[in-house]
Amino acid sequence: MATFEEIIGSRQKVDILSQKSREELKNAVVQLVSFHCDNTVAVTEVADLVSSSTEREKGVLKLCISEDDQTEVNSMHTLEASVRSVLALTRNSQTETPLDQETKKKIKNLVFMMQELLDKQKFNRPRVLNLLCNEETLQGYLIWVLHKEDVMTLNTYLSFKASSQGFLVAFSSELYSNVSRSDKECWFLEMFALLVSYSVTATRDTDLVKVKKITKQILDLLHQKILDDLTLNSKTVNILDLTTYCPSEILKQYYQGQLSLWLAHRPVLKVSDALKQQKDWTFSRLSLSLTLWYKQLLLTLEPEEVLEQLKVVMETQEVNWQTVLSFLSTTVVCMPRFSELIREYIISLLRDGLESSNVENLVIAFLFARQCCLEGPHVFATYPDWYQGTFSEVNLTPAGNRKTFTCLIKFLTDMVPYDSSLHLKAHIVRPPFVPPKCRDLLTDYIMLAKTRLADLKQPLDGKLEDQDQESRKKVNEQIEEDIQKAITLFEASRKIPSSVMEASIFRKPYYVGKFLPVLLKPRALPDIPDTRMKFIDALKQVEKIPSTLYGNYLIACKAESSKLLEGVFLEEEEEMDIELSEAEQLQLRLDQLLAAILNQSSSRIVEHCSSLREKLLTVLNIDTNRAVQAKTSSSSVELNIDAADISSQKMKVVDQLLEFLAQASQRGVHMSDSLMWPQDLFTVLGEIMELHTAFLIRIWKLVIEQGCELDCHHIRTLSFCLVYIDHLNTSGVTLQACQGVCPALQGKFLHLIWQELPLSTSSWRKFAFRLMVEYVDSLGHCVRKIYSERQYFLPMVFCNKFQFLYGLFKDLSAEDDVNNDVGLLKEDIKSIIFQTKLPFREWIPLAMKIMTPDPDGELSLAEWQVHVYATVFNSYLLEASLLDGCSKESQWEMCGVLFTKLLHAECSLSPNFFPECETCRSRCKLRQIEKQHFFIPVLHTMVLNMGLGDQRNSWLSNQIKAEMEKRKSKLEKEFCVNAIFSVISCLPAYLLFKDSPSLPVVLDLPCQIINHSFTAVCTCGYFPARETIHLMQGLGQLANYRDAEIVLQECPFLLLSAMVHIEFTKNLIMPLCLSSTNPKLRELMKITDWVESCKTRTVVMPLELKVDDYCVSGALISLLHRRSSSLRQIIRIEARASEGQKHRILEGYAILLVSELISVKNTFYGEAEQALEDLLSLEPAILTSVANDVRNWVPLLPEHVLHMIPHTLLIFLAKRPISKLQNSLSFLSSLLLLYKELLQLMEETSENMVQMNEWVILIKFLEDCFKSATREQLQNLPKDLLSDCGADIVLLYQQNKR
Repeated sequence: MATFEEIIGSRQKVDILSQKSREELKNAVVQLVSFHCDNTVAVTEVADLVSSSTEREKGVLKLCISEDDQTEVNSMHTLEASVRSVLALTRNSQTETPLDQETKKKIKNLVFMMQELLDKQKFNRPRVLNLLCNEETLQGYLIWVLHKEDVMTLNTYLSFKASSQGFLVAFSSELYSNVSRSDKECWFLEMFALLVSYSVTATRDTDLVKVKKITKQILDLLHQKILDDLTLNSKTVNILDLTTYCPSEILKQYYQGQLSLWLAHRPVLKVSDALKQQKDWTFSRLSLSLTLWYKQLLLTLEPEEVLEQLKVVMETQEVNWQTVLSFLSTTVVCMPRFSELIREYIISLLRDGLESSNVENLVIAFLFARQCCLEGPHVFATYPDWYQGTFSEVNLTPAGNRKTFTCLIKFLTDMVPYDSSLHLKAHIVRPPFVPPKCRDLLTDYIMLAKTRLADLKQPLDGKLEDQDQESRKKVNEQIEEDIQKAITLFEASRKIPSSVMEASIFRKPYYVGKFLPVLLKPRALPDIPDTRMKFIDALKQVEKIPSTLYGNYLIACKAESSKLLEGVFLEEEEEMDIELSEAEQLQLRLDQLLAAILNQSSSRIVEHCSSLREKLLTVLNIDTNRAVQAKTSSSSVELNIDAADISSQKMKVVDQLLEFLAQASQRGVHMSDSLMWPQDLFTVLGEIMELHTAFLIRIWKLVIEQGCELDCHHIRTLSFCLVYIDHLNTSGVTLQACQGVCPALQGKFLHLIWQELPLSTSSWRKFAFRLMVEYVDSLGHCVRKIYSERQYFLPMVFCNKFQFLYGLFKDLSAEDDVNNDVGLLKEDIKSIIFQTKLPFREWIPLAMKIMTPDPDGELSLAEWQVHVYATVFNSYLLEASLLDGCSKESQWEMCGVLFTKLLHAECSLSPNFFPECETCRSRCKLRQIEKQHFFIPVLHTMVLNMGLGDQRNSWLSNQIKAEMEKRKSKLEKEFCVNAIFSVISCLPAYLLFKDSPSLPVVLDLPCQIINHSFTAVCTCGYFPARETIHLMQGLGQLANYRDAEIVLQECPFLLLSAMVHIEFTKNLIMPLCLSSTNPKLRELMKITDWVESCKTRTVVMPLELKVDDYCVSGALISLLHRRSSSLRQIIRIEARASEGQKHRILEGYAILLVSELISVKNTFYGEAEQALEDLLSLEPAILTSVANDVRNWVPLLPEHVLHMIPHTLLIFLAKRPISKLQNSLSFLSSLLLLYKELLQLMEETSENMVQMNEWVILIKFLEDCFKSATREQLQNLPKDLLSDCGADIVLLYQQNKR
């Protein structure tokens, strides 16, 4: 068949067509194609072309799709064909299986066509939505692609389908089909995260509220299905990890809602059922999938939040007891702090239930207590201990009087039919405290409980806990005696004793559960049947032994026979093993290996290593196929130094191995280059993974905790072990040094040893240096390619610490023997260690670890100071100044390094640091020493000798700016600023503004730091006293008082703080005022004099002051801090004539008082609370002024303080009687202004400023205010203010409108 080119080849070719001809040809072709075009086929063809096209070809296809010459009808047909094609594609795909990549690609291509048409507006959008939404539900992947391509957003789809019947169930099923898959794709997690955000995000938009409602319904259906599958159907449903897709606050709200839903889903179980079945809902018996879902709910919640959510559900809804109790078990186990919280909650339920005879609370309390007790004593007390501790103490029992005790006994009496024997025995053996005249009630209950125990055939023997191994052994011995008596009777009569036959009928639980297991204990059966075998066969013939049990018995007996035959024929060397214990046999193997090493017999060494390996597996009772793996597959090891779960047997084995290594290293056998026994031995040990933890922990304790007490041969042994320690672990360890607050360490074990090696005292420094010298010496003999492997064997932390100790000993104890050992080291290794000089930034933290004065008495403070100053100034600074082309910049960098290290030492300290272990206490003590060391004077001297630095900004301001930029969170910034002032308070105060008093000042950066960085330490509306005094001292040290005046103008917050702390700053303010030409500053003298005069008598405020109003407000706060007796009278006088400036002063005073109430830990919290109450009582109009002008204080107060003002003031008002304030016409509007401001701040900052309990208090307060409001107050409320406060406030207004 001819090709198209061949057909048209004979035609006459026209090289050039006119423009008109081209247009006519184009129109003809378009008409021809349009007439014969099948849209469905065209769409499919274009989709395939898009799939296989390059980017350039895709651009051409875009032009074709969106060609302007297409008619509206053609565009609509193309669109409809695209929609129908993509719907047909998804219909043909099975919901249960994920879409394959080819289908996904086709869906993307079809949506690509729709999106291009959408951009050109070639179709009617509602028509597209109708076509897409006619389906009951779309596949999740199609929905997400439509959303991402902006063809139909997810919220649009949900809004469109909100009224469709069956959509909720269908869409939740579609989501579940994706959730149930093990491999959750990224697109689904993104879409699910978006649904989560829709379901919890607060909004006032009507459409979004509708979306939020339908989304929550969909997710509720989904979670109910998941919970049903997890609990009822025992299915495995993988969790959804949304941590990378959702903000933590969104996740917290989502998980709280999910938790409430789950706890109340299917409340079908009765309390009696829960009492019987709760033992099956413990953490260890739950499915792994369910516990993972529970733990995910706990991911973003604090223990207090979990308990609060649990309280709300228990108080407001019917619950599913299985879900509640299983979730409680998981929470108690996985949240250590929750145990104490739930214990307190149980006690509160008991008190309330007994006092008010509330049976529901008592049921919850006992169910919760029993569930927690089931998790074991390491989590919660046993039930007998809990019951005794709760009800037996006269001062603690919630049933301490006749009424409550009667209620308790009545409740326990009602519970008797459902209680287990354990609970009944606890109630009998450990009775509660009995109030006077209540003994008969307890006696009646005990009689009833004993009767119930008799019905259960449970003896009251006082043993409340499960029998331990020893008690079970005694029971088995008694049963064995009964068996022997029966066998004796059988041997005599050849008949089964009647006692055995009766037991098999009338005591069947005992016969099947105890008698037969002891009788059928596996053993090596003799070739000729003995009496016991005949007795068992006789029972089997009369069908008194189940066939399955008998078959298992025969199989186990054959296995015992095989074990007995193993090793019957022993070699001569092995015969003695029969007479030795396992530990002695292991020691024998080690002695044999040592003898082979001393004889330098390579072949025997390998044999004895193999023999040692087998003996180690036997002694440790390790299955070779299960527990041993090659060193090449070694995994990360977790080391918990003080709480490791290591058996005493393993520790004994480790000690035997270390003793062997000590003998070998003491004799110098590891120095022989011809032997490879260390590699062989440690390779054997490297295969036994169960031994690694014990071995590494023992090495750590010897080096880090006991090192300074060890002898030379012990140090040599440890250095030898450290050289070969990589055979045990090469992939790193996670090491928890203690159970206190010490952070976990991660990295190579050898590197961590050098990193944590103590240097605090002389004895520790000597041990550390000797260990390092021995290690390097052993390394030179044992490791061949030391230079190529130096990063592992000689890491930088080792070289730095070695150089530091070498320099220290060289300067302070040149004749010490420890220095002589350095000269014996190999030159190539010494060159590696000293290849790079110890940097100043690494020398500083090492020097800070030195304790002065030395506890060992070998290093005096004077000697240490001489060494430090000589090293800093003669070694580092002098060397830096002599370098060619070196400027002052490198020396200033060294000052910055020292400043940073000092800052980090301060930041690492916590004021509430109470160590829980010896390691923590020693570290805390060392850090306190670091805090008090004399490196701050060293920094002071360095700075004074530097001269000129950055001509624009001072060196200190640049350092502070750099440090603050590293901190992101508010807490980090607060710690950093506190640390900064701890350091710079020991330096000249002017350094913040300039490097030298004679230099010109550039104030932009210092003012920025004061206004924005230093305010992080402010918990109130002013700087603390220490910071204020230091900054004011710096201003006083400026040569030009005009500069100080500029700072006070640019930093009004500093001036306000100076007035608050006027008791300490008056002598600093006075020189500035006297030298200033600014009348506002000069007028400050009047305020200081007025404050001083108010110490002894009541003096009214000066009239017509030219100072800023906030300065006088700050002075009033200073009187509050002094607890001035005249302050209340002054406020009373000024409030009577509160107009103009005085009103503004009192307004500022009120705002500062509110800022004092932000933190309940404030020293003056009580005084501020009373002062604010007095002020508002005297002048109610102040509340209106504060509500209207709170944002006017933005330039004065720190942002985080200002944000808390509305919330703090509202809570203050909610907790106080407000009868006087409530008479004001503007009272209600003032409250709503504050409430509106609070809502706006929360929306702007996305912060959760108000806790849930405070919201409850606040809403209740507003409800009461509306109920008690007068008609005039309600009419005075602006409509826009009501709408800004939200729908709840509008509803309150309408309900109370008269």
